[in-house]
Amino acid sequence: MSAVTAVDRTCLLRPSDVDALRAELRALRSSTDLPVLFGGTVHGPDLVLSGFVGTRSRVLRNLVISSERGLGGRVIAEQRPGAVADYFHSAHITHDYDREVAGEGIESLLAVPVVVGGRTRAALYGGLRAGLPIGDVVAERVMRAARALAREIEIRDEVDRRVQLLETARDTECSAAPLPAAVSEVITESFLKIREIASRTSDPTALMQLGEVEAALRTVAGRPSTSGVHLTEREREVLAYVALGCRNAEIGDRLGLTVQTVKSYLKHLMAKLEVRSRHEAVVEARRQGLLP
Repeated sequence: MSAVTAVDRTCLLRPSDVDALRAELRALRSSTDLPVLFGGTVHGPDLVLSGFVGTRSRVLRNLVISSERGLGGRVIAEQRPGAVADYFHSAHITHDYDREVAGEGIESLLAVPVVVGGRTRAALYGGLRAGLPIGDVVAERVMRAARALAREIEIRDEVDRRVQLLETARDTECSAAPLPAAVSEVITESFLKIREIASRTSDPTALMQLGEVEAALRTVAGRPSTSGVHLTEREREVLAYVALGCRNAEIGDRLGLTVQTVKSYLKHLMAKLEVRSRHEAVVEARRQGLLP
């Protein structure tokens, strides 16, 4: 598979954020007593409702919530949860969407923003068909779901960013010459970040994406091993951090290892590479195609 094909396929494999939002809504239906759950993703200044659980009509389908309009708009702008126990008489929100809310019989409404990197990317709503306040326990579960969705979107964003870095590296690659130092550093750092992301998700589609990106990394590096030396995955990770200039303590923090364990890995991999220093280990590993 060429680098172009691997990267392009990875771009196409990004799961829909709407699907992730709908999954969180379904999970909330099981963990809360809220009869109505819905939500949407932000496009520009607006929120488009696209996920629904327990709705009775289509009145909310694809409804566009403008920033700073209604409870949802306020939540988008302020980036903090909001709730009204008597929706139609609340003086704290605009009433641009009263008809749609009334169409679902909702009287009490909670809205929680999904904030990623300082920007609101989505919102989750929970509603009661009675003028009662939504309890703290239920509200906390909705907020927890919003945080989980934010982490999932953050992971997908990071994968996309790594793909863009790979495309840049690919465009500057010269197959007949060693990779420029800057490109090697991008590839090495991306390899480590992909491993870190993979350790934080169990979503099978996201893991498939990460595998595609890692395959693209190896393709862009384009240098198969030229010797019989084999480094374990952990040795490769330790050496990759060394290549980025990290000290043993920092490597230990990033990989969850003690400094002594890091030193042990370095000792073993230097013996395998038959070198005497960290710098020599990085140079020799790259020469043999064991690192970008």
